[in-house]
Amino acid sequence: MALIAFWAWADLPALPLSSVSSLHAEEAAVRSLAPSEAIAIALKNNPDLKVAELEIARANSRVRWSGRLDNPELEVTAADDAIGLGDDERTLEVAFSQSFPLTSRLRDETGVRRAQVLLAEAEIAERRRQLAYEVDQASTLLMVSRAKLSVSQKLVQLNTEIVDFMRPLVEKGEASPLDVTQVELTNRSLQQNIGSLKNAERQQALHLAKLLGIDPKTEVRIKRGLQLPLTQPTPAKLSNAELFRRRPDHLLTLAQHDVAQAEALLADAGRWEDISLKVFVEREQAVDAPDGLERNTFTGIGVSIPLPIRQRNEDAIEQARIDIEVAEKSRTAREFNIRSEYEAALHAARDAHALAAEASGTVIELAEKNLADFRTTYEQGQASLLQVQRAQEQLLELHNASLGFVEDYHLSEARLRFVTGNYPGIERPRPSSGK
Repeated sequence: MALIAFWAWADLPALPLSSVSSLHAEEAAVRSLAPSEAIAIALKNNPDLKVAELEIARANSRVRWSGRLDNPELEVTAADDAIGLGDDERTLEVAFSQSFPLTSRLRDETGVRRAQVLLAEAEIAERRRQLAYEVDQASTLLMVSRAKLSVSQKLVQLNTEIVDFMRPLVEKGEASPLDVTQVELTNRSLQQNIGSLKNAERQQALHLAKLLGIDPKTEVRIKRGLQLPLTQPTPAKLSNAELFRRRPDHLLTLAQHDVAQAEALLADAGRWEDISLKVFVEREQAVDAPDGLERNTFTGIGVSIPLPIRQRNEDAIEQARIDIEVAEKSRTAREFNIRSEYEAALHAARDAHALAAEASGTVIELAEKNLADFRTTYEQGQASLLQVQRAQEQLLELHNASLGFVEDYHLSEARLRFVTGNYPGIERPRPSSGK
């Protein structure tokens, strides 16, 4: 059989999923979620993600207020000759000056801000991918813990049945009281293991609730089962272009490259400082021999042009060029890593499926049949209690080993989804260098 053989045995009506949960139905609400629904809820509710998304609002705000001229300046100058000749000569000048860039600095500044918006969006998309992967992993671990707990509880139930069968025989003198004691000790050991499993399940449930951003008292049930696909998964191979398009971290490197290029343009535009245009009105009262004091009014225009002799913004330009080179090399390295991660995840999922299918098929069925046969022969007095217990231990070991392989497979599938960015609700910006 390609499917896991023991699920029908492990999930009997006598052991509903709620009985293995650490949260009681009467104390907490129950939410049944498909994996995609759990991821969507996490992306919507996660408080850390909401804080991070404010960076997009911050970046958009910078775009709105960028590319503007500096404030104009109003100059007022008054002078007289009170400490000089005392001829009552005086001047009053009122000037209005405004700085204007000689280069495309204002446009380039807006370009930097727009590139930073794409960078912020790419960073948020990558955080969403990371969060989706964490939810995917946590959901799988929670389901596996509950399955292991169900298996152990089933074995406790079987031991209890053996004790109930043996007690009348002990009273009739047809069985040894030591056998009953031995079975009860085995039950105690299983109960201790159940306590450990319950604690692990409780912690995983709380961790998943935290990722989802919901009340920790809410019991979350994942609708997806732990069954294996009937055949080995063979997803279509993605081309480099499609794989890179899906990965927010690749788009993040493209956005960083766009920011570096925009900052290089801005640094180059900073070679020339702004010129200043000045319009002024001057009122003058001066002695004009032989007529005495006369008043006159002047208007004019002045221009101030800084000369780029000593400072030509060479340092910022050089740093910007280095940033572009770093961004290009980072993009190349990221593309190599993405392709390597994809190939590794693809082969890991296939290998894990093969191992899980082998460990979850006829071996489990044989162990179940072996235990049932030993119980029957024990009840008929043809087998020892030690043989029954050994068959039971083998079944538990095989179940736990099978669950371990199934866990590895589903975690490898989660890893493959993470590597390919195959999650709902992840917004993907389009940096210009990503063409």
